[in-house]
Amino acid sequence: SLGNDGVHILDPFSGTGTFISRLLQSGIMSKDQIRRKFKSEIHANEVVLLAYYIACINIEAVYDDLVKENQYQSFDGMVLTDTFQLYEQDRDMIANLLPDNSQRRTKQKNRDITVVIGNPPYSVGQKSENDNAANIQYKNLDNSIAKTYGAASNAVRQVGLFDSYIRAFRWASERIGNNGVVGFITNGAWIDRGFADGMR
Repeated sequence: SLGNDGVHILDPFSGTGTFISRLLQSGIMSKDQIRRKFKSEIHANEVVLLAYYIACINIEAVYDDLVKENQYQSFDGMVLTDTFQLYEQDRDMIANLLPDNSQRRTKQKNRDITVVIGNPPYSVGQKSENDNAANIQYKNLDNSIAKTYGAASNAVRQVGLFDSYIRAFRWASERIGNNGVVGFITNGAWIDRGFADGMR
């Protein structure tokens, strides 16, 4: 189960930490399991600095309320990073500025993650040059999508396969390998739309 020893859980798009907070509050784990998960087996990423800090505070407050230790515990499973960028390059571009964050990032990359949960972002990119929402290129991830979902597709127009939430499925699938579970909240377009036939 999620509480078992060695089951590492990752929310790669944590936002304000709602999924991890609710997981801790769900009642499916004992106090000892919560303690172990919080200290070493729950991981979360966020790219927006303010959301990152709010997530840390929310997760820490929930843990403090549930476990009631005598001293406030910081959540060391939180990483300030663009999840999609994690495997695009080995070098952490902000390692010198945030060495603790860089260490947590490296540690997370070496973990055997078996559960990926969350609410991935949704974005196919800008509709016009005035939108200021240009697609970010993730060469390795996008190549993987093209070689898997794209190669298996009969769709002529495959731009929808590079929506952030489709990228999230591909990223998470690769992250857990052959052993694990992915649980995302997404829209249902990939279930019946033509562009995603290769993904299905």
